[in-house]
Amino acid sequence: MAATDATVAHLSDKWADIVLEDEDAGVEAPVDDGGAGAVAESWVLVGRFLTQRVIKVEYMRQVMASAWKPVSGVHITELQPNLFQFVFHHRTDVQRVLDEGPWSFENCTLLCREVKDGQLPEATVLDTVELWVQVYNLPVGYNTIPVLEQTGKFLGKFLKVDERQIKGPLKAFYRVRVSMPVDKPLKRRMKLIRRDKSWGWVNFKYERLHTFCFFCGLLGHSEKFCLKARNSTMAPEQYPYGLWMRAGHARGPRLIGEPWLLSSEDPPARSQEPENPTINEQVHRQTEEEDGVTALTKRRRQDDGNENRGEQLTGMDVNMADSSKNLTQAGSGSQTRPQQ
Repeated sequence: MAATDATVAHLSDKWADIVLEDEDAGVEAPVDDGGAGAVAESWVLVGRFLTQRVIKVEYMRQVMASAWKPVSGVHITELQPNLFQFVFHHRTDVQRVLDEGPWSFENCTLLCREVKDGQLPEATVLDTVELWVQVYNLPVGYNTIPVLEQTGKFLGKFLKVDERQIKGPLKAFYRVRVSMPVDKPLKRRMKLIRRDKSWGWVNFKYERLHTFCFFCGLLGHSEKFCLKARNSTMAPEQYPYGLWMRAGHARGPRLIGEPWLLSSEDPPARSQEPENPTINEQVHRQTEEEDGVTALTKRRRQDDGNENRGEQLTGMDVNMADSSKNLTQAGSGSQTRPQQ
């Protein structure tokens, strides 16, 4: 024992003056010159499914690739349990996934977000889902963009209005795109206070709405597995939520295949450049300008007619009172298109 203590003391004296290399010095990443060996351009999404069940990864990869049909393929890898990375190789593919969601696997909602350059996929916060919400029972004269924007803010974070429905006569419902927190219950209706201080209910239906609880209104679980529902004496037919909150009807099943799914060794598909890109760009630009002028002209006519109305609604108070598990769910199942 004495010999061991002496050895330790000797080593301590010998290495006492050693200074560890400074770990905070850092290494500057070299500039990518785009030469040989450069990584092909890609766009990355990170996502998780709103469920506590174990995800069948290989089946999920097949289903999601078949639902998205990416023109340049997609690489899907599991980073952590129920945390996945989706690598796309064409901008339109990733944009479609973001714009046309929410998506699901086995009726479990996919929460996903684009990962920008320099960010860590594992550090991405996934706590919201973007939904199209149908707004029903708007009174005549209240089907305006300012009212719909306030409605979107009441539901969550307002993103945009489906302006195609604003044109023409009064519609049965109007659509707003909203980013909603998944830790809060869905909202069934909103108390709309009119200009004369009378009020009425505005009701909501959700497009592409997957598993949610009919008792507590939260996404991600059903009432069968809700502790609050288990402890309640309320009968299931008395639950405040139900299937009536889903818009539309389920579509039939679609075929599942592998044409769009890439393995780790597969390169992304690349399209050929057009023979005369200058002419194509000019035609595309001219089409966009013509559409934009038409939309602005019609919008201006409406705004002129509702100018005072929009000003009155700026400060308006908004209050509230209280299947199969396959590719159909991956493609979000149902979505009622707006009346034209």
